[in-house]
Amino acid sequence: MTDTVVVIYSGGMDSFTLLHRARAQGLRVHALSFNYGQRHVRELDVARSVSAALDIPHKVIDIRAMSEVMSGSALTSDSEIPEGHYEEESMKATVVPNRNMILLSLATGYAVTVNAGAVWYGAHGGDHAIYPDCRPEFVEKMDAVCRVANYEPVGIEAPFMHMTKGEILAEGLKLGLNYAQTWTCYNGREKACGLCGSCVERLEAFSENGLADPLAYEAGR
Repeated sequence: MTDTVVVIYSGGMDSFTLLHRARAQGLRVHALSFNYGQRHVRELDVARSVSAALDIPHKVIDIRAMSEVMSGSALTSDSEIPEGHYEEESMKATVVPNRNMILLSLATGYAVTVNAGAVWYGAHGGDHAIYPDCRPEFVEKMDAVCRVANYEPVGIEAPFMHMTKGEILAEGLKLGLNYAQTWTCYNGREKACGLCGSCVERLEAFSENGLADPLAYEAGR
């Protein structure tokens, strides 16, 4: 079995931790990021920087031409980003239609190209409330399809599927990771907003671990 994996690396907390987990397990990592027309590229800039520092092969694939079939999300339009916790109904506005199926399919093709046995992505328990393509049944079925889609079977793995954001952070802290090297906020301003679902969940994770987030937040957040 190959010891190479493709990690879908957004530049956020979860994929940052996943990237380092794969390396800690002695796996050879190819990092893969996507520009799908998201509101900003702060995460992509972070992903480039971290990958370069770790000397990890890293590709950023521009799929903005597919925006017409991935429209309708607050993350890919000028509509207002909802504020609050992920479990709130309003956060469904951040769903990008079929995003993970598309990204995982492309990553599977890349895995075949670099002789990787699996694609890893950072779906976790906190995503289940609003993101259908982060739920266990989706991962199970994508895994089954990708194992038969090519001559070389490629597994789809979500190692954090049954973990909370706080638990993921705890694992990263044990690895000595510096989370100032990540960007999570849905807004691409100079400082994190502290109000969007992604920021709220991130701040809760640091609070659960008794730590302050190393990122700077806008005044009063």
